[in-house]
Amino acid sequence: MKVLFGPAFALGLLFADAAVAAPAPLMTVLIKPGVLSEAAGGNVDVTITVPAMDVAAGQPLFALPTMAPNMPSPQPRTGVTVTDAEGVVPMIGAEGAGSQPWTSTRRVHGEVVVAYRLPIDNARGSGPPINLRIDGDTFSTPGRMLLAIPETEAAYRVAIRWDVSAMGPGAIGVSGYGDGDVEIPAGPASRLAATMFMAGHFKREPEVAKGGFSALWGGEPPFDPRPLMQWTGKLHTWMSVFFKDTVEPPYRVVLRSNPQNPGGGVAMTQSFAVGYGQGTTAEGLKRIFGHEMTHTWTAKEEMGKWFNEGNAVYYQGLLPWRAGLITTDQYLADINQTASRYYTNAMMHTPEDQVLAAFWDDTRIRVLPYDRGAMYFAVLNGKIRKASGGKRSLDDLIRTMVVRIKTGEPVSEAIWLDMLRKETGEEGPAVHRAMMAGELMLPESDGFGACFRRTTKKIRQFDMGFDNKSLLGTDKTIQGLKPDSEAAKAGVLDGDKVLSGGASDSLQADVTRTVTLKLTRAGKPLSITYLPRGEAIDAYQWERIADVPEKTCR
Repeated sequence: MKVLFGPAFALGLLFADAAVAAPAPLMTVLIKPGVLSEAAGGNVDVTITVPAMDVAAGQPLFALPTMAPNMPSPQPRTGVTVTDAEGVVPMIGAEGAGSQPWTSTRRVHGEVVVAYRLPIDNARGSGPPINLRIDGDTFSTPGRMLLAIPETEAAYRVAIRWDVSAMGPGAIGVSGYGDGDVEIPAGPASRLAATMFMAGHFKREPEVAKGGFSALWGGEPPFDPRPLMQWTGKLHTWMSVFFKDTVEPPYRVVLRSNPQNPGGGVAMTQSFAVGYGQGTTAEGLKRIFGHEMTHTWTAKEEMGKWFNEGNAVYYQGLLPWRAGLITTDQYLADINQTASRYYTNAMMHTPEDQVLAAFWDDTRIRVLPYDRGAMYFAVLNGKIRKASGGKRSLDDLIRTMVVRIKTGEPVSEAIWLDMLRKETGEEGPAVHRAMMAGELMLPESDGFGACFRRTTKKIRQFDMGFDNKSLLGTDKTIQGLKPDSEAAKAGVLDGDKVLSGGASDSLQADVTRTVTLKLTRAGKPLSITYLPRGEAIDAYQWERIADVPEKTCR
Protein backbone atom coordinates (compact mmCIF):
# COMPACT_ATOMS: atom_id res chain seq x y z
CA MET A 1 0.00 0.00 0.00
CA LYS A 2 1.30 3.48 -0.84
CA VAL A 3 1.91 6.02 1.98
CA LEU A 4 0.17 9.25 0.98
CA PHE A 5 1.24 12.55 2.55
CA GLY A 6 -1.09 15.49 2.98
CA PRO A 7 -4.20 16.56 4.87
CA ALA A 8 -7.63 14.94 5.07
CA PHE A 9 -7.81 14.48 1.29
CA ALA A 10 -4.85 12.15 1.37
CA LEU A 11 -6.17 10.34 4.44
CA GLY A 12 -9.46 9.74 2.61
CA LEU A 13 -7.60 8.25 -0.34
CA LEU A 14 -5.71 5.98 2.02
CA PHE A 15 -8.91 4.62 3.52
CA ALA A 16 -10.50 4.21 0.07
CA ASP A 17 -7.44 2.30 -1.13
CA ALA A 18 -7.62 0.02 1.89
CA ALA A 19 -11.31 -0.68 1.28
CA VAL A 20 -10.72 -1.60 -2.35
CA ALA A 21 -7.75 -3.80 -1.52
CA ALA A 22 -9.42 -5.68 1.35
CA PRO A 23 -9.49 -9.36 0.37
CA ALA A 24 -12.60 -11.49 0.63
CA PRO A 25 -12.85 -13.35 3.95
CA LEU A 26 -11.10 -16.71 4.15
CA MET A 27 -13.22 -19.81 4.69
CA THR A 28 -11.26 -22.88 5.82
CA VAL A 29 -12.14 -26.51 5.08
CA LEU A 30 -10.21 -29.18 7.00
CA ILE A 31 -10.70 -32.78 5.86
CA LYS A 32 -9.31 -35.55 8.07
CA PRO A 33 -9.88 -39.14 6.88
CA GLY A 34 -9.37 -42.00 9.29
CA VAL A 35 -8.06 -45.47 8.46
CA LEU A 36 -10.10 -46.78 5.52
CA SER A 37 -10.63 -50.21 3.99
CA GLU A 38 -13.26 -51.68 1.68
CA ALA A 39 -14.02 -54.48 4.14
CA ALA A 40 -14.20 -52.48 7.38
CA GLY A 41 -15.26 -49.09 6.04
CA GLY A 42 -14.07 -46.01 7.87
CA ASN A 43 -14.90 -42.37 8.38
CA VAL A 44 -13.95 -38.83 7.44
CA ASP A 45 -13.93 -35.92 9.90
CA VAL A 46 -14.69 -32.47 8.52
CA THR A 47 -14.25 -29.06 10.14
CA ILE A 48 -15.37 -25.91 8.33
CA THR A 49 -14.67 -22.40 9.60
CA VAL A 50 -16.68 -19.54 8.11
CA PRO A 51 -15.85 -15.96 9.18
CA ALA A 52 -18.26 -13.08 9.74
CA MET A 53 -21.59 -14.83 9.37
CA ASP A 54 -24.79 -13.14 10.48
CA VAL A 55 -27.90 -15.27 9.98
CA ALA A 56 -31.27 -14.71 11.64
CA ALA A 57 -33.01 -17.45 13.59
CA GLY A 58 -34.78 -19.94 11.36
CA GLN A 59 -32.89 -18.94 8.22
CA PRO A 60 -30.76 -21.45 6.25
CA LEU A 61 -27.21 -21.84 7.59
CA PHE A 62 -25.62 -24.85 5.89
CA ALA A 63 -26.59 -27.53 3.37
CA LEU A 64 -25.30 -31.11 3.32
CA PRO A 65 -27.61 -33.62 1.58
CA THR A 66 -27.72 -37.15 2.91
CA MET A 67 -29.01 -38.73 -0.30
CA ALA A 68 -27.81 -38.98 -3.89
CA PRO A 69 -29.84 -40.43 -6.78
CA ASN A 70 -30.56 -44.15 -6.27
CA MET A 71 -28.64 -44.43 -2.99
CA PRO A 72 -30.29 -47.25 -1.01
CA SER A 73 -30.09 -45.40 2.32
CA PRO A 74 -29.10 -41.96 3.65
CA GLN A 75 -25.45 -41.06 4.23
CA PRO A 76 -25.09 -40.98 8.03
CA ARG A 77 -23.33 -38.18 9.88
CA THR A 78 -22.47 -38.10 13.56
CA GLY A 79 -21.10 -35.76 16.20
CA VAL A 80 -22.32 -32.56 14.58
CA THR A 81 -21.28 -29.44 16.49
CA VAL A 82 -21.71 -25.80 15.50
CA THR A 83 -20.31 -22.83 17.41
CA ASP A 84 -20.33 -19.07 16.85
CA ALA A 85 -19.45 -15.91 18.78
CA GLU A 86 -21.92 -16.86 21.53
CA GLY A 87 -20.84 -20.49 21.86
CA VAL A 88 -22.72 -23.66 20.96
CA VAL A 89 -25.41 -23.13 18.32
CA PRO A 90 -28.67 -25.09 18.74
CA MET A 91 -29.29 -26.68 15.35
CA ILE A 92 -32.33 -28.02 13.50
CA GLY A 93 -31.82 -30.59 10.72
CA ALA A 94 -28.11 -31.19 11.24
CA GLU A 95 -28.53 -34.77 12.43
CA GLY A 96 -31.46 -35.81 10.25
CA ALA A 97 -31.75 -37.34 6.79
CA GLY A 98 -32.78 -35.39 3.72
CA SER A 99 -31.67 -32.33 1.79
CA GLN A 100 -33.21 -29.53 3.85
CA PRO A 101 -30.79 -26.76 4.96
CA TRP A 102 -29.71 -26.66 8.58
CA THR A 103 -31.20 -23.85 10.65
CA SER A 104 -30.92 -22.57 14.22
CA THR A 105 -33.41 -21.43 16.83
CA ARG A 106 -31.39 -18.26 17.42
CA ARG A 107 -29.37 -15.68 15.52
CA VAL A 108 -25.95 -17.01 14.45
CA HIS A 109 -23.12 -14.50 14.07
CA GLY A 110 -19.37 -14.07 14.05
CA GLU A 111 -16.94 -16.83 13.17
CA VAL A 112 -18.89 -20.07 12.78
CA VAL A 113 -17.21 -23.47 13.13
CA VAL A 114 -19.05 -26.63 12.09
CA ALA A 115 -17.59 -30.09 12.69
CA TYR A 116 -18.94 -33.59 12.05
CA ARG A 117 -18.00 -37.16 11.10
CA LEU A 118 -19.14 -39.04 7.99
CA PRO A 119 -19.02 -42.86 8.26
CA ILE A 120 -18.46 -44.64 4.93
CA ASP A 121 -19.91 -48.10 4.29
CA ASN A 122 -19.81 -48.38 0.47
CA ALA A 123 -23.58 -48.56 0.13
CA ARG A 124 -24.32 -49.82 -3.37
CA GLY A 125 -26.46 -47.61 -5.54
CA SER A 126 -27.15 -47.45 -9.28
CA GLY A 127 -26.88 -43.69 -9.59
CA PRO A 128 -23.88 -41.60 -10.66
CA PRO A 129 -20.56 -41.92 -8.78
CA ILE A 130 -21.19 -39.18 -6.21
CA ASN A 131 -21.70 -40.99 -2.91
CA LEU A 132 -18.80 -41.39 -0.48
CA ARG A 133 -16.91 -44.49 -1.55
CA ILE A 134 -13.82 -46.44 -0.45
CA ASP A 135 -11.59 -48.13 -3.04
CA GLY A 136 -8.61 -49.89 -1.52
CA ASP A 137 -7.64 -47.45 1.23
CA THR A 138 -8.77 -44.34 -0.67
CA PHE A 139 -12.03 -42.42 -0.55
CA SER A 140 -13.63 -40.07 -3.05
CA THR A 141 -16.74 -37.93 -3.30
CA PRO A 142 -17.85 -34.54 -4.59
CA GLY A 143 -18.20 -31.70 -2.13
CA ARG A 144 -22.01 -31.82 -2.18
CA MET A 145 -21.89 -35.10 -0.20
CA LEU A 146 -18.88 -34.15 1.96
CA LEU A 147 -19.09 -30.50 2.97
CA ALA A 148 -21.66 -28.50 4.93
CA ILE A 149 -21.75 -25.53 2.57
CA PRO A 150 -22.83 -22.09 3.84
CA GLU A 151 -26.19 -20.99 2.43
CA THR A 152 -25.02 -17.52 1.45
CA GLU A 153 -24.28 -15.52 -1.68
CA ALA A 154 -21.18 -13.98 -0.06
CA ALA A 155 -17.82 -14.47 -1.76
CA TYR A 156 -15.08 -16.31 0.11
CA ARG A 157 -11.54 -17.24 -0.53
CA VAL A 158 -11.33 -20.91 0.43
CA ALA A 159 -8.41 -22.71 2.04
CA ILE A 160 -8.68 -26.47 1.51
CA ARG A 161 -6.59 -28.24 4.15
CA TRP A 162 -5.89 -31.95 4.57
CA ASP A 163 -4.84 -34.04 7.57
CA VAL A 164 -4.09 -37.50 6.18
CA SER A 165 -1.80 -38.55 9.04
CA ALA A 166 -4.10 -41.40 10.08
CA MET A 167 -3.86 -42.90 6.58
CA GLY A 168 -0.14 -43.54 6.90
CA PRO A 169 3.00 -42.36 5.08
CA GLY A 170 2.56 -41.54 1.41
CA ALA A 171 -1.14 -40.71 1.61
CA ILE A 172 -2.26 -37.51 -0.11
CA GLY A 173 -5.38 -35.38 -0.28
CA VAL A 174 -6.48 -34.12 -3.69
CA SER A 175 -9.26 -31.88 -4.96
CA GLY A 176 -10.25 -30.55 -8.35
CA TYR A 177 -8.11 -27.52 -7.51
CA GLY A 178 -4.89 -29.49 -7.05
CA ASP A 179 -2.91 -31.76 -4.75
CA GLY A 180 -2.63 -31.13 -1.03
CA ASP A 181 -3.41 -27.84 0.70
CA VAL A 182 -4.60 -25.17 -1.72
CA GLU A 183 -6.20 -21.74 -1.50
CA ILE A 184 -8.67 -20.74 -4.19
CA PRO A 185 -9.66 -17.17 -5.11
CA ALA A 186 -12.82 -15.42 -4.00
CA GLY A 187 -16.08 -16.89 -5.21
CA PRO A 188 -19.35 -18.39 -3.98
CA ALA A 189 -19.08 -21.16 -1.41
CA SER A 190 -21.52 -23.20 -3.51
CA ARG A 191 -18.78 -23.99 -6.05
CA LEU A 192 -17.38 -26.49 -3.53
CA ALA A 193 -20.43 -28.71 -4.11
CA ALA A 194 -19.20 -29.44 -7.64
CA THR A 195 -15.59 -30.09 -6.63
CA MET A 196 -14.18 -33.62 -6.34
CA PHE A 197 -12.34 -34.55 -3.14
CA MET A 198 -10.28 -37.70 -2.60
CA ALA A 199 -7.56 -38.98 -0.28
CA GLY A 200 -5.42 -42.05 0.30
CA HIS A 201 -2.65 -44.00 -1.40
CA PHE A 202 -3.49 -43.57 -5.06
CA LYS A 203 -2.08 -44.91 -8.25
CA ARG A 204 -1.91 -42.09 -10.77
CA GLU A 205 -0.99 -41.11 -14.30
CA PRO A 206 1.28 -39.30 -14.75
CA GLU A 207 2.90 -40.57 -11.56
CA VAL A 208 4.06 -37.04 -10.75
CA ALA A 209 1.41 -34.37 -11.33
CA LYS A 210 2.77 -31.61 -13.55
CA GLY A 211 0.11 -28.93 -13.20
CA GLY A 212 -2.38 -29.89 -15.92
CA PHE A 213 -3.97 -33.30 -16.32
CA SER A 214 -3.70 -35.96 -13.63
CA ALA A 215 -5.69 -39.19 -13.19
CA LEU A 216 -6.05 -41.09 -9.92
CA TRP A 217 -7.54 -44.40 -8.85
CA GLY A 218 -7.64 -46.69 -5.84
CA GLY A 219 -8.59 -50.33 -5.52
CA GLU A 220 -8.08 -52.80 -8.36
CA PRO A 221 -9.82 -51.96 -11.66
CA PRO A 222 -10.27 -55.01 -13.94
CA PHE A 223 -7.86 -53.49 -16.49
CA ASP A 224 -4.64 -51.46 -16.50
CA PRO A 225 -5.79 -47.81 -16.38
CA ARG A 226 -2.44 -46.26 -17.37
CA PRO A 227 -2.76 -46.45 -21.18
CA LEU A 228 -6.33 -45.14 -20.94
CA MET A 229 -5.26 -42.24 -18.74
CA GLN A 230 -2.39 -41.37 -21.09
CA TRP A 231 -4.95 -41.27 -23.91
CA THR A 232 -7.25 -39.12 -21.76
CA GLY A 233 -4.44 -36.68 -20.97
CA LYS A 234 -3.80 -36.18 -24.69
CA LEU A 235 -7.51 -35.62 -25.25
CA HIS A 236 -7.67 -33.02 -22.48
CA THR A 237 -4.77 -31.09 -24.01
CA TRP A 238 -6.43 -31.19 -27.46
CA MET A 239 -9.84 -30.15 -26.10
CA SER A 240 -8.26 -27.29 -24.16
CA VAL A 241 -6.98 -25.92 -27.47
CA PHE A 242 -10.29 -26.60 -29.27
CA PHE A 243 -12.24 -24.67 -26.64
CA LYS A 244 -9.63 -21.88 -26.76
CA ASP A 245 -8.20 -21.93 -23.23
CA THR A 246 -5.30 -19.53 -22.86
CA VAL A 247 -3.56 -22.05 -20.58
CA GLU A 248 -4.40 -25.69 -19.82
CA PRO A 249 -6.04 -25.66 -16.37
CA PRO A 250 -5.44 -28.24 -13.60
CA TYR A 251 -7.65 -31.24 -14.19
CA ARG A 252 -8.31 -34.42 -12.20
CA VAL A 253 -9.90 -37.65 -13.39
CA VAL A 254 -11.05 -40.09 -10.70
CA LEU A 255 -11.64 -43.74 -11.55
CA ARG A 256 -13.60 -45.54 -8.83
CA SER A 257 -15.65 -48.70 -8.48
CA ASN A 258 -19.40 -48.63 -9.08
CA PRO A 259 -20.64 -52.24 -9.25
CA GLN A 260 -24.27 -51.30 -9.85
CA ASN A 261 -23.77 -48.74 -12.63
CA PRO A 262 -20.34 -49.26 -14.24
CA GLY A 263 -19.54 -46.64 -16.84
CA GLY A 264 -21.62 -43.96 -15.13
CA GLY A 265 -19.82 -40.65 -14.82
CA VAL A 266 -20.22 -37.18 -13.40
CA ALA A 267 -18.42 -33.98 -14.37
CA MET A 268 -17.37 -31.44 -11.78
CA THR A 269 -15.18 -28.36 -11.45
CA GLN A 270 -11.91 -29.14 -13.25
CA SER A 271 -12.52 -32.86 -12.75
CA PHE A 272 -14.74 -35.81 -13.43
CA ALA A 273 -15.35 -39.22 -11.89
CA VAL A 274 -16.21 -42.44 -13.69
CA GLY A 275 -17.22 -45.79 -12.20
CA TYR A 276 -15.94 -49.23 -13.18
CA GLY A 277 -17.21 -52.74 -12.50
CA GLN A 278 -16.53 -56.30 -13.52
CA GLY A 279 -16.31 -56.45 -17.29
CA THR A 280 -15.42 -52.77 -17.69
CA THR A 281 -12.69 -52.26 -20.29
CA ALA A 282 -10.40 -49.35 -20.99
CA GLU A 283 -11.67 -49.16 -24.58
CA GLY A 284 -15.25 -49.10 -23.37
CA LEU A 285 -14.56 -46.12 -21.10
CA LYS A 286 -13.15 -43.86 -23.83
CA ARG A 287 -16.67 -42.91 -24.86
CA ILE A 288 -17.69 -41.77 -21.38
CA PHE A 289 -14.33 -40.03 -20.87
CA GLY A 290 -14.89 -37.97 -24.01
CA HIS A 291 -18.39 -37.20 -22.77
CA GLU A 292 -17.50 -36.12 -19.24
CA MET A 293 -14.52 -34.08 -20.40
CA THR A 294 -16.71 -32.13 -22.84
CA HIS A 295 -18.83 -31.08 -19.85
CA THR A 296 -15.79 -29.29 -18.44
CA TRP A 297 -16.23 -26.52 -20.99
CA THR A 298 -19.82 -26.70 -22.22
CA ALA A 299 -21.99 -27.55 -19.20
CA LYS A 300 -24.11 -24.90 -17.52
CA GLU A 301 -26.89 -26.05 -15.22
CA GLU A 302 -29.27 -23.30 -16.33
CA MET A 303 -29.27 -24.68 -19.87
CA GLY A 304 -30.88 -27.99 -18.96
CA LYS A 305 -30.01 -31.56 -19.80
CA TRP A 306 -30.94 -31.30 -23.49
CA PHE A 307 -28.05 -28.85 -23.91
CA ASN A 308 -25.50 -30.16 -21.41
CA GLU A 309 -25.91 -33.86 -22.15
CA GLY A 310 -26.83 -33.52 -25.80
CA ASN A 311 -23.72 -31.59 -26.82
CA ALA A 312 -21.52 -33.87 -24.68
CA VAL A 313 -22.80 -36.95 -26.55
CA TYR A 314 -22.45 -35.12 -29.88
CA TYR A 315 -18.80 -34.30 -29.16
CA GLN A 316 -17.78 -37.40 -27.15
CA GLY A 317 -16.68 -39.27 -30.27
CA LEU A 318 -16.30 -36.37 -32.70
CA LEU A 319 -13.52 -34.55 -30.84
CA PRO A 320 -11.36 -37.65 -30.13
CA TRP A 321 -11.81 -38.54 -33.81
CA ARG A 322 -10.71 -35.10 -34.97
CA ALA A 323 -7.77 -35.30 -32.56
CA GLY A 324 -6.66 -38.56 -34.18
CA LEU A 325 -7.21 -40.48 -30.94
CA ILE A 326 -9.84 -42.87 -32.32
CA THR A 327 -10.31 -44.34 -35.79
CA THR A 328 -13.08 -43.54 -38.24
CA ASP A 329 -14.62 -46.94 -37.54
CA GLN A 330 -14.61 -46.20 -33.80
CA TYR A 331 -16.29 -42.86 -34.38
CA LEU A 332 -18.90 -44.52 -36.58
CA ALA A 333 -19.55 -47.08 -33.84
CA ASP A 334 -20.13 -44.24 -31.38
CA ILE A 335 -22.64 -42.58 -33.72
CA ASN A 336 -24.48 -45.84 -34.25
CA GLN A 337 -24.65 -46.76 -30.57
CA THR A 338 -26.33 -43.43 -29.86
CA ALA A 339 -28.61 -43.83 -32.89
CA SER A 340 -29.52 -47.40 -31.96
CA ARG A 341 -30.53 -46.49 -28.43
CA TYR A 342 -32.50 -43.44 -29.57
CA TYR A 343 -34.35 -44.84 -32.59
CA THR A 344 -35.38 -48.04 -30.75
CA ASN A 345 -36.40 -46.26 -27.53
CA ALA A 346 -40.03 -47.02 -26.73
CA MET A 347 -40.21 -43.71 -24.82
CA MET A 348 -38.55 -41.61 -27.53
CA HIS A 349 -41.49 -39.19 -27.91
CA THR A 350 -41.54 -38.17 -24.24
CA PRO A 351 -41.44 -34.33 -24.19
CA GLU A 352 -38.37 -32.79 -22.63
CA ASP A 353 -40.38 -31.11 -19.86
CA GLN A 354 -41.42 -34.58 -18.62
CA VAL A 355 -37.91 -36.01 -18.44
CA LEU A 356 -36.75 -34.71 -15.07
CA ALA A 357 -39.72 -36.13 -13.16
CA ALA A 358 -38.84 -39.68 -14.29
CA PHE A 359 -35.09 -39.22 -14.73
CA TRP A 360 -34.00 -41.65 -12.01
CA ASP A 361 -36.98 -43.98 -12.38
CA ASP A 362 -36.73 -45.09 -16.02
CA THR A 363 -33.49 -45.54 -17.96
CA ARG A 364 -35.38 -45.15 -21.25
CA ILE A 365 -36.45 -41.65 -20.27
CA ARG A 366 -33.15 -40.82 -18.58
CA VAL A 367 -31.16 -41.27 -21.81
CA LEU A 368 -33.40 -39.05 -23.97
CA PRO A 369 -31.57 -35.75 -23.34
CA TYR A 370 -28.35 -37.59 -24.22
CA ASP A 371 -29.43 -39.42 -27.37
CA ARG A 372 -32.16 -37.13 -28.68
CA GLY A 373 -29.99 -34.16 -27.71
CA ALA A 374 -27.06 -35.47 -29.76
CA MET A 375 -29.23 -35.97 -32.83
CA TYR A 376 -30.71 -32.49 -32.31
CA PHE A 377 -27.23 -30.96 -32.41
CA ALA A 378 -26.36 -32.98 -35.51
CA VAL A 379 -29.52 -31.65 -37.21
CA LEU A 380 -28.59 -28.08 -36.22
CA ASN A 381 -25.03 -28.52 -37.47
CA GLY A 382 -26.37 -29.49 -40.89
CA LYS A 383 -28.67 -26.47 -41.05
CA ILE A 384 -25.94 -24.04 -39.91
CA ARG A 385 -23.48 -25.39 -42.47
CA LYS A 386 -26.09 -25.21 -45.23
CA ALA A 387 -27.14 -21.65 -44.37
CA SER A 388 -23.52 -20.44 -44.30
CA GLY A 389 -22.33 -22.32 -47.37
CA GLY A 390 -20.07 -24.45 -45.19
CA LYS A 391 -18.33 -21.47 -43.56
CA ARG A 392 -19.85 -21.96 -40.11
CA SER A 393 -20.89 -24.91 -37.99
CA LEU A 394 -22.25 -25.88 -34.61
CA ASP A 395 -18.68 -25.49 -33.28
CA ASP A 396 -18.94 -21.72 -33.66
CA LEU A 397 -22.10 -21.49 -31.56
CA ILE A 398 -20.85 -23.85 -28.86
CA ARG A 399 -17.58 -21.93 -28.58
CA THR A 400 -19.57 -18.71 -28.22
CA MET A 401 -21.52 -20.29 -25.37
CA VAL A 402 -18.26 -21.48 -23.77
CA VAL A 403 -16.89 -17.93 -23.84
CA ARG A 404 -20.06 -16.67 -22.16
CA ILE A 405 -19.75 -19.37 -19.48
CA LYS A 406 -16.07 -18.56 -18.87
CA THR A 407 -16.66 -14.82 -18.60
CA GLY A 408 -19.80 -15.03 -16.48
CA GLU A 409 -22.09 -13.61 -19.16
CA PRO A 410 -25.71 -14.79 -19.09
CA VAL A 411 -26.56 -18.05 -20.83
CA SER A 412 -30.13 -19.20 -21.36
CA GLU A 413 -32.40 -21.04 -23.74
CA ALA A 414 -33.60 -17.68 -25.09
CA ILE A 415 -30.03 -16.59 -25.86
CA TRP A 416 -29.40 -19.93 -27.58
CA LEU A 417 -32.52 -19.47 -29.72
CA ASP A 418 -31.38 -15.98 -30.72
CA MET A 419 -28.05 -17.44 -31.81
CA LEU A 420 -29.84 -20.10 -33.89
CA ARG A 421 -32.09 -17.48 -35.45
CA LYS A 422 -29.08 -15.42 -36.59
CA GLU A 423 -27.57 -18.49 -38.26
CA THR A 424 -30.61 -20.19 -39.79
CA GLY A 425 -33.57 -17.85 -39.63
CA GLU A 426 -36.60 -19.56 -38.09
CA GLU A 427 -35.46 -23.07 -39.09
CA GLY A 428 -33.22 -23.51 -36.06
CA PRO A 429 -35.81 -22.41 -33.47
CA ALA A 430 -38.39 -24.66 -35.18
CA VAL A 431 -36.07 -27.65 -34.77
CA HIS A 432 -35.61 -26.69 -31.14
CA ARG A 433 -39.34 -26.55 -30.47
CA ALA A 434 -39.78 -29.94 -32.12
CA MET A 435 -37.03 -31.48 -30.00
CA MET A 436 -38.52 -30.10 -26.79
CA ALA A 437 -41.92 -31.53 -27.80
CA GLY A 438 -40.45 -35.01 -28.24
CA GLU A 439 -40.60 -35.10 -32.03
CA LEU A 440 -38.16 -37.22 -34.03
CA MET A 441 -34.69 -35.73 -34.52
CA LEU A 442 -33.23 -37.11 -37.76
CA PRO A 443 -29.98 -35.71 -39.23
CA GLU A 444 -29.55 -35.71 -43.00
CA SER A 445 -27.83 -38.67 -44.60
CA ASP A 446 -24.53 -36.74 -44.57
CA GLY A 447 -25.27 -35.25 -41.14
CA PHE A 448 -22.08 -36.72 -39.65
CA GLY A 449 -19.84 -35.83 -42.57
CA ALA A 450 -19.10 -36.79 -46.16
CA CYS A 451 -17.69 -40.18 -45.12
CA PHE A 452 -21.01 -41.54 -43.91
CA ARG A 453 -24.53 -42.08 -45.19
CA ARG A 454 -27.77 -42.95 -43.46
CA THR A 455 -29.29 -46.39 -43.70
CA THR A 456 -31.73 -48.55 -41.72
CA LYS A 457 -31.26 -51.78 -39.83
CA LYS A 458 -33.50 -54.13 -37.87
CA ILE A 459 -32.66 -53.71 -34.16
CA ARG A 460 -34.50 -55.22 -31.21
CA GLN A 461 -35.99 -52.74 -28.75
CA PHE A 462 -34.77 -52.64 -25.16
CA ASP A 463 -37.37 -54.44 -23.04
CA MET A 464 -36.84 -55.78 -19.52
CA GLY A 465 -40.02 -57.82 -19.96
CA PHE A 466 -42.05 -56.40 -17.07
CA ASP A 467 -43.32 -53.10 -15.69
CA ASN A 468 -40.57 -50.59 -15.03
CA LYS A 469 -41.95 -49.92 -11.53
CA SER A 470 -40.85 -53.46 -10.61
CA LEU A 471 -37.34 -52.06 -10.13
CA LEU A 472 -38.29 -49.01 -8.05
CA GLY A 473 -38.42 -48.50 -4.30
CA THR A 474 -36.95 -50.56 -1.50
CA ASP A 475 -39.22 -53.59 -2.02
CA LYS A 476 -38.53 -54.39 -5.66
CA THR A 477 -41.07 -56.95 -6.88
CA ILE A 478 -41.68 -58.22 -10.42
CA GLN A 479 -45.09 -57.17 -11.71
CA GLY A 480 -46.68 -56.85 -15.12
CA LEU A 481 -44.59 -59.68 -16.60
CA LYS A 482 -45.08 -59.96 -20.38
CA PRO A 483 -45.85 -63.60 -21.19
CA ASP A 484 -43.90 -63.61 -24.47
CA SER A 485 -40.88 -61.66 -23.16
CA GLU A 486 -37.33 -62.94 -22.86
CA ALA A 487 -37.67 -62.51 -19.10
CA ALA A 488 -40.67 -64.84 -18.98
CA LYS A 489 -38.98 -67.36 -21.28
CA ALA A 490 -35.97 -67.39 -18.93
CA GLY A 491 -38.16 -68.17 -15.92
CA VAL A 492 -38.91 -64.81 -14.25
CA LEU A 493 -42.30 -64.81 -12.50
CA ASP A 494 -44.62 -62.11 -11.20
CA GLY A 495 -44.03 -61.74 -7.47
CA ASP A 496 -40.30 -62.49 -7.59
CA LYS A 497 -38.33 -60.19 -5.27
CA VAL A 498 -35.41 -58.40 -6.95
CA LEU A 499 -32.22 -58.29 -4.88
CA SER A 500 -29.92 -56.89 -7.58
CA GLY A 501 -29.68 -56.38 -11.30
CA GLY A 502 -31.90 -54.29 -13.50
CA ALA A 503 -32.08 -51.67 -16.20
CA SER A 504 -29.11 -49.36 -16.73
CA ASP A 505 -28.09 -46.88 -19.40
CA SER A 506 -25.14 -49.00 -20.56
CA LEU A 507 -27.31 -52.15 -20.70
CA GLN A 508 -29.80 -50.32 -22.88
CA ALA A 509 -27.01 -49.19 -25.22
CA ASP A 510 -25.59 -52.68 -25.89
CA VAL A 511 -27.96 -54.83 -27.94
CA THR A 512 -25.93 -58.00 -27.25
CA ARG A 513 -25.60 -57.66 -23.48
CA THR A 514 -27.53 -59.89 -21.11
CA VAL A 515 -28.84 -58.96 -17.68
CA THR A 516 -28.66 -61.13 -14.57
CA LEU A 517 -31.40 -60.70 -11.99
CA LYS A 518 -30.70 -61.99 -8.50
CA LEU A 519 -34.10 -62.85 -7.07
CA THR A 520 -35.84 -64.55 -4.20
CA ARG A 521 -38.93 -66.70 -4.72
CA ALA A 522 -40.77 -68.11 -1.71
CA GLY A 523 -37.74 -67.16 0.36
CA LYS A 524 -35.28 -69.07 -1.81
CA PRO A 525 -32.56 -67.27 -3.82
CA LEU A 526 -32.18 -67.74 -7.56
CA SER A 527 -30.37 -66.07 -10.44
CA ILE A 528 -31.80 -65.64 -13.94
CA THR A 529 -29.90 -64.35 -16.99
CA TYR A 530 -31.54 -63.26 -20.24
CA LEU A 531 -31.27 -60.80 -23.14
CA PRO A 532 -33.51 -57.78 -22.34
CA ARG A 533 -34.75 -57.23 -25.89
CA GLY A 534 -38.14 -57.25 -27.53
CA GLU A 535 -39.45 -56.64 -31.05
CA ALA A 536 -37.02 -55.93 -33.90
CA ILE A 537 -37.88 -52.62 -35.58
CA ASP A 538 -36.37 -50.50 -38.34
CA ALA A 539 -33.82 -48.10 -36.83
CA TYR A 540 -31.63 -45.49 -38.48
CA GLN A 541 -27.90 -46.16 -38.61
CA TRP A 542 -24.97 -44.70 -40.53
CA GLU A 543 -22.43 -46.55 -42.66
CA ARG A 544 -19.04 -45.74 -44.15
CA ILE A 545 -19.02 -44.76 -47.83
CA ALA A 546 -16.22 -46.90 -49.21
CA ASP A 547 -15.08 -44.64 -52.07
CA VAL A 548 -14.71 -41.47 -49.96
CA PRO A 549 -11.00 -41.16 -49.03
CA GLU A 550 -10.07 -41.11 -45.33
CA LYS A 551 -8.25 -37.78 -45.64
CA THR A 552 -11.50 -35.99 -46.49
CA CYS A 553 -13.43 -37.45 -43.55
CA ARG A 554 -12.42 -35.22 -40.68
